[in-house]
Amino acid sequence: MSVTVIKSRDWDTKEVLDRSPDIPGRETILDRWLKVSEEVWVGLVDGKIACVWGMFPTTKISNRGYLWLLTTDLSDKHKFVLVRRSQMFIAEMLERYDSIIGHVAVGNDAARKWLRWLGAEINPPEKGFSVFRIRRQ
Repeated sequence: MSVTVIKSRDWDTKEVLDRSPDIPGRETILDRWLKVSEEVWVGLVDGKIACVWGMFPTTKISNRGYLWLLTTDLSDKHKFVLVRRSQMFIAEMLERYDSIIGHVAVGNDAARKWLRWLGAEINPPEKGFSVFRIRRQ
């Protein structure tokens, strides 16, 4: 098994969305995230996309980053390797930002578990999503 993480904006969004949890409006949300993200990373397992994520500052003068993640069916099969890579990524991003925030869908239990492994505080849900925050120690 080969696991790699690369910076890339060159991947098939339709294929990834077809293999990801069905969240209403996900195509529009993903398009917006890709446009505003400073960098986008792709997690690959044996050359197949397991997850895609990106970061962008919440405002031009803010020291908070917004994290988004889109997982595929491969993420669950290789979650421990991907969590370890995610921990290294979060540590790097917390050198750039004081805190990292984002939203997680109510029914996305795998993402909520992943966020807790990364040290996130997850707020109670509102309108189908919960806000999460990961703080610099």
